[in-house]
Amino acid sequence: MYELRMPKFGLTMEEGTITKWYKKEGEFIKKGEPLLEVESEKIVNDIESPISGYLSKILAKEGESRKVGEIIAYIVEEEELKIIEEKKEKGIPVSPLAKKLAKEYGIDISKIKGSGPGGRIIEKDIRDYINKFKEKEEIIEPLTPIRKEIIERLSKSYKTSILVTNVTKVDFTNLIKVKNKYLNVISLTSMLIKILSIVLEEIPKFNSHFDGEKIIKFKNINIGFAVDTERGLIVPVIKDVQNLGLEEIDKKVKELSLRARNNKLSYDDVEGSHFTLTNLGMMRTDFFTPVLNGMEVAILGVGRTTKEVWVENGNFIIKDVSYFSLSYDHRVIDGADAAKFLDKLCSLIEKEDNFKTILKI
Repeated sequence: MYELRMPKFGLTMEEGTITKWYKKEGEFIKKGEPLLEVESEKIVNDIESPISGYLSKILAKEGESRKVGEIIAYIVEEEELKIIEEKKEKGIPVSPLAKKLAKEYGIDISKIKGSGPGGRIIEKDIRDYINKFKEKEEIIEPLTPIRKEIIERLSKSYKTSILVTNVTKVDFTNLIKVKNKYLNVISLTSMLIKILSIVLEEIPKFNSHFDGEKIIKFKNINIGFAVDTERGLIVPVIKDVQNLGLEEIDKKVKELSLRARNNKLSYDDVEGSHFTLTNLGMMRTDFFTPVLNGMEVAILGVGRTTKEVWVENGNFIIKDVSYFSLSYDHRVIDGADAAKFLDKLCSLIEKEDNFKTILKI
């Protein structure tokens, strides 16, 4: 009998959640064939069967979590399966109708106490069990691995960092005009990631991690960008942004976003971020307080773009305006540093010649 245990993806994984079994108990599985799907706090992976045999017993059902290394199922050869099935038939006495009803509703008979002669499970026991759950008014929704990870990261961020946020208004008029004229297929997020890489090169203090004792500065610039998915907020990472052109960045943004929404990200796709961008421009949010991602010292939040009337040289002009919210760890970053960072970023965005040079238009 082979003991199938919860695997480990990456150094930080402590537990995984079974999201899908591709085989049912008693079914044959070939070595190397996908057996189940496991979700960790960051990614979803298919687990292949390590041997050929029969899935004799599932110990962790879909939706249940297990620690790394815990047994989640048993796989046996044909002769072993026959012995197990024989023992199962001599176990709990069940009436044929009760057995059929339990199978129809997917009920585990071992959880039901029989009221028939000799503890036999009868139809009434199954129906009572079904009605018991129908009467419940509340719906209990267990936390997903990603939600657990979000809770853990948020809690750690608030407990270990001194979080401060600087907010400034930014004029997007020229950037949007150039985007619509020359770069219609390029996303605004991709453009911001490229411009951010220039600022991070010039002000490297923001391209670093802080572990509570030392500052870790990086030469390469890895920028994470938040993607809203059905499972929660995922932050894929674009590596070495300083060496990438705008079209390369945009291609990676779109590929990683699609993989994030389809649960196809690899461990490498979500590791190694030095600075994070979270863009809520498509939602009804003007500005907000983004929370630091891991050991990063800063994160930039982008609000929605709205039309505003500005006075310029004595004239009324309609501008496309947004807000930048720069949250940072005040133990490492001073308010003046944050102000300089936002000033540099805004100057690159608001002056057409600046970002035309950066974006090579």
